Amino acid sequence: MSAPEVRAVSFIVSNDIPAVLTRTFLGLGVVLLVSALLAYVGARRFLDAAVIADGRITHVAASVDRGGSRTSGVKFLYWVDFTTSSGQVMRFFAGRTSRRAYMTGDHVDVLYLPDRPDKALVRSLSSPWGLGVTLGLGGGPFLLAVGLMHLPQAARAWRRRQLLRHGTRVQAKVRAIKRDRGVFSGGRHPFVIVCAWRDPETTRWHVFHSAYLWADPRAQVSGRELDVHVMPGNPRYYHVDISFIRSAPAPAR
Repeated sequence: MSAPEVRAVSFIVSNDIPAVLTRTFLGLGVVLLVSALLAYVGARRFLDAAVIADGRITHVAASVDRGGSRTSGVKFLYWVDFTTSSGQVMRFFAGRTSRRAYMTGDHVDVLYLPDRPDKALVRSLSSPWGLGVTLGLGGGPFLLAVGLMHLPQAARAWRRRQLLRHGTRVQAKVRAIKRDRGVFSGGRHPFVIVCAWRDPETTRWHVFHSAYLWADPRAQVSGRELDVHVMPGNPRYYHVDISFIRSAPAPAR
């Protein structure tokens, strides 16, 4: 009598994350975070070497930001003059705000490098940490996405190791070899081995599905039983041992 199919949930079978996506996200994340670190080092060096001068707002301009055909807001732009310790008068664009913060003639604190007075900023209008923070916030999500994409695979690998170490090994008969038509990669559909085991205590049949195989395994498993490692007391979690099967590698992504 054929075994009734009781579909078990396998955490071993999964769709791989495309390698090109992983490499792209990882590369972007690393580049942005390294850039953020370099920006932090540059900001730290600037603050260590900078001196303070009295600056004066010399010009304020209103700029209208337009998103498409609609006005999205007004920005106020500020230009500042200051005199260095050597008597050189410098003028630079100090920043912008969404609300008017200064009037022409107002005094502000200017930070500048004595040997590079063109490298200056107004404390209240810009921050030396801004670039580093922006790059860090940009790179973090890419690395987090890589971690989240691979977290399920890491969890499955950990569960598989636990089952191989502590699970109960049972002998399951091969019932069918099918192609998973829902997965298509490299011009192929993977093979899945379906096997069944009857629990002698409950007399209930459990059906297990192997991980993907990219070559037909019929000649290697026909008429035999496979080792399946099941979680004690909960056969819904299992691992079908197909380590002995010689299979083609997964298609390159």
